[in-house]
Amino acid sequence: MSRPRVEFLRLDGVAMTPSAAPGFGHGLRAAVLSAQPGDSGASTLLVQAEPWWCSHDGGALENDLEILLLEGDLRLGECTFARGSYAFLPRGLSLDGAGSRSGFTALWMSEGRSGLSRDANPAAAYEEGRKTGPLDVNTVAWQPVPDFPGRTSEEAGSGLKVRRLRSDPVSGAYTLMTYQQPGWSDPRLEAHETWEELVLLEGDYLMGETGMITSGSYIFRPGEKPHGPQATRGGCVWFCRGEKEIDFRFTQPDWTAPRCREYLAQSAPDPQPQLWGSWS
Repeated sequence: MSRPRVEFLRLDGVAMTPSAAPGFGHGLRAAVLSAQPGDSGASTLLVQAEPWWCSHDGGALENDLEILLLEGDLRLGECTFARGSYAFLPRGLSLDGAGSRSGFTALWMSEGRSGLSRDANPAAAYEEGRKTGPLDVNTVAWQPVPDFPGRTSEEAGSGLKVRRLRSDPVSGAYTLMTYQQPGWSDPRLEAHETWEELVLLEGDYLMGETGMITSGSYIFRPGEKPHGPQATRGGCVWFCRGEKEIDFRFTQPDWTAPRCREYLAQSAPDPQPQLWGSWS
């Protein structure tokens, strides 16, 4: 069962609670952004810690864990994160303690309960080749969008670029960032077989009838949910994930192209507060 749809949740307005912390000692606060029903389902949290937080807990990850550090610093075992660090940490990875000197805010994305276990089974399942990072996403070069099923690179246009952070060779699961240059638009509605999870890190964006959103907006869409049209006046950067290689199916009702034109005809919005600085 997929997670319920979450459309444009503001990350600077979520309530942080100690009870939602993901099992790495005391002192963390977290907000559940989206989650499968049940205590053991996949989830995405916004996690925060104060300066000089530390945990002496150790063990092996019970499930795959992805982290994007939005601000501050973090150490998980031998993995060191700074602002802009991303990592995919596979199930079974051993972590001995954790800490932060300046505090941190992070996207914390787990394929199940995101705690640590001293049981031998998770550790025995660890596959080093699946681990990615931590890496600084801002050192990864922007590349032209590749061909995807249902949409060619040429069709995507030169105004859309990607940073591919992770791609699973078996499932096709992906984690990437996209950059849309000022004035980019696509007047169609699109749908995908995979679920998709997105965070707008920087800029302005129009999507469908929901309206303009800015830095700090979160989305989780189950597969097959049409969405659009899409446009940005000042340019934008997204963080994106999916459970399999993304495909595209398009429709274009009569109302979508005029809505894009009307949005782009307005003057660029005033500079928007960027919650976590520049990502482009």
